[in-house]
Amino acid sequence: MRTKLKEVNGIDWFDGAVMNCKWTGPLLKHVLENAGIDLPDDKLSCAHVAFACFQTPTQDDEYYGASVPLSRALNPESSIIIALEQNGKPLTPNHGAPVRIVTPGIAGARSVKWLDRITVQTCESSNYYQQHDYKVLPPEADTKEKAEKWWSKVPAIQDMPVNSVIGVPKCASTVQRDERGCVEVKGYALPSGADGPIVRVEISVNSGKTWTDAELLPAQDENQPGVELKWAWCLWKAKVKMNAGKHQTIWSRATDQSGNTQEKCPDWNFRGVAYNGYGEATGLEIV
Repeated sequence: MRTKLKEVNGIDWFDGAVMNCKWTGPLLKHVLENAGIDLPDDKLSCAHVAFACFQTPTQDDEYYGASVPLSRALNPESSIIIALEQNGKPLTPNHGAPVRIVTPGIAGARSVKWLDRITVQTCESSNYYQQHDYKVLPPEADTKEKAEKWWSKVPAIQDMPVNSVIGVPKCASTVQRDERGCVEVKGYALPSGADGPIVRVEISVNSGKTWTDAELLPAQDENQPGVELKWAWCLWKAKVKMNAGKHQTIWSRATDQSGNTQEKCPDWNFRGVAYNGYGEATGLEIV
């Protein structure tokens, strides 16, 4: 968002802030039900499940905390788990050992690592990173001072938007065409929140005048052949004809099962979060 639109108050992640692997652990739903949930019925609709980590210092609060709606935690289809293993092995320290939360489809900020405490409560987490970060503020909140009046009025990000990324070719690279004048393009796509899987990825080499369907490489569990994984990224590839020349661009756009499709560019926001404009490879020299 900083490079495409204007300056933001945030860190550049570019195309790398994504994780796709196999997590193992009990459903959060089962753990909560076994522990017992004692809330008045009139509070259930607004209740949240909060997660806290006290293991490492943070810049803006005494600890790191986040929360998700209780209704979502209790929905088995949400697949929110208390993860103990990653790719069939115990969690490593870098990935949250000994235990972490994994919230598929939800912003990674809610997948709290080095988990110390789970709390069922009648409101969102009060932690700084839930209340003053990871929110899509309106465009008019364009300074830190103007943002202050919006933090309490805007909900924290939960579902991430549909997205796609071109991994090959790299930006500013020289690309050799094949004997048919085609260039191979490869990447990944992610559905919006719980609306997976991805059902279509399209490629354009002429600024969106025309689009070519990419081939989707189905995400499968090696132990359950043929089973689609709703939350997994979708790898894709395509071959597109391109003329020789410099300063060329390739775009990608993804559509998920519920019909959510990437727009060319989202509205700017102060923190620069939830960017899901077209995937692109720019500055290409095609030879």
